[in-house]
Amino acid sequence: MTVTEIAKQAGVSIGTVDRVLHNRGRVSSATKEKIQELIDQFGYQPNPIARHLKKSTPYRIGVLLPELGTGYGYWEQLYDGIISAAREDFSAFSFSIEPFFFKRPLTYSLTSRFNSMVAADCDAYIIAPVMRKETQRLLDGVLVAKPYCFVDSPLPNTEPVFTIAQDPYKAGFIAGRLTELTAGKKTGTYAVLQVFDESFNQDERARGFGDWFYNNALGSKVIHVLAKDASPAAISQTVQLLLEAHADLVGVCTVSVEVQFVADTLMQAGRKDDIAVVGFDLVARNRAALENGSIDCLISQQPKEQGRIAVRQLFRSLVYEETLDSSIEIPVEIFFKENLI
Repeated sequence: MTVTEIAKQAGVSIGTVDRVLHNRGRVSSATKEKIQELIDQFGYQPNPIARHLKKSTPYRIGVLLPELGTGYGYWEQLYDGIISAAREDFSAFSFSIEPFFFKRPLTYSLTSRFNSMVAADCDAYIIAPVMRKETQRLLDGVLVAKPYCFVDSPLPNTEPVFTIAQDPYKAGFIAGRLTELTAGKKTGTYAVLQVFDESFNQDERARGFGDWFYNNALGSKVIHVLAKDASPAAISQTVQLLLEAHADLVGVCTVSVEVQFVADTLMQAGRKDDIAVVGFDLVARNRAALENGSIDCLISQQPKEQGRIAVRQLFRSLVYEETLDSSIEIPVEIFFKENLI
């Protein structure tokens, strides 16, 4: 039964039925009771699609990500997935994307953009919680009245409506196995290199990497090193110090997109043939290094698909008002030179 049919049966206007359905405006008790009886009798359910199409303004989605010029193409891919879903998959439903980009790892930049995003009072938010402590502090300190979700990384002790990410510990554990495998299972020193110390994602990958060797390769040693920053120079310096301090270095895993600079340094030092290199993210530069053999293996997080899924899930939440699964795990995609397309 439609709203029009209910109005006809009750002998009232469509506007009166609408006011009863949404509990607004003045309707006499007798009329309200009559309409409610018809609703109950015929099991009327509002059509969320029709309701949305009547909405005069678009759903506004705030997006909080690191600046697109960083991450060597990773954040561009994720944002492109968000934009593509909003413009192509749900073009009929008027999703408006409002970006708020911050400079990682500057806390004042994240704080400023977070506050601007909340002040914009969007209908929902997509957040990359790559700066663990500051993001937790901000979420604890500000009442975020609209639903928010996470992409790229989970974040403990927070309450997003859902998180879209790989299991970072599992990904690190697999990275450990892949590094040992590509090193020919040689016994020696394996290094896990991290570039941001406030990243839950990277912390968990490093922990998983170490646990692989602790559980499966007891004859080898694992060291966890932190680069001064994410610049090519800082990463190159870190790798050079590793080479000087560990003559038995047989494998390096970088738990982030910057693995290309590890590979470049080892190639320049003439050490790539005896040291395995594994890392994350199939961005253009990493892909080229995988093709030329300076990187042995990459784990992809499918950033564009993460962005698409985030918008799809928010569509289900905002339009259909569905209760969603709290975690959507991105598969661990493994790429060698031989299976690149």
